[in-house]
Amino acid sequence: MVDKKVLEQKLAELMDIVPETEGLIAADTNGKVLVGQTITDMDHTKIAKACATIIKNSNNLGNDIGKGSLKTTTIELQNGFAVLVGSKDNVLIALAGLDGKASLGLLKRNLISISNL
Repeated sequence: MVDKKVLEQKLAELMDIVPETEGLIAADTNGKVLVGQTITDMDHTKIAKACATIIKNSNNLGNDIGKGSLKTTTIELQNGFAVLVGSKDNVLIALAGLDGKASLGLLKRNLISISNL
């Protein structure tokens, strides 16, 4: 597991790199928030638990069909996006509004890089 201070620094840097980012959250695989920053008041715990559940269910699906664990997923919502990156130790979540569509690849690439620390 990456050090919390390093994780916090990397996520803050990503928030600066991609200005369309509305939030970044890191949690353990059970949804316990390690670090969270959003531009509006959001329930980080609720978001992290929901995303951890999505990753667990996706992992179960992947294992059931012999394709392995989830690496990344982008969820297109009515008014924005959630990018999830799962690893053995944590869940990384990026939130973006509709204006962030062009930056989703950059968010995903950076989250993958952070998850490999």
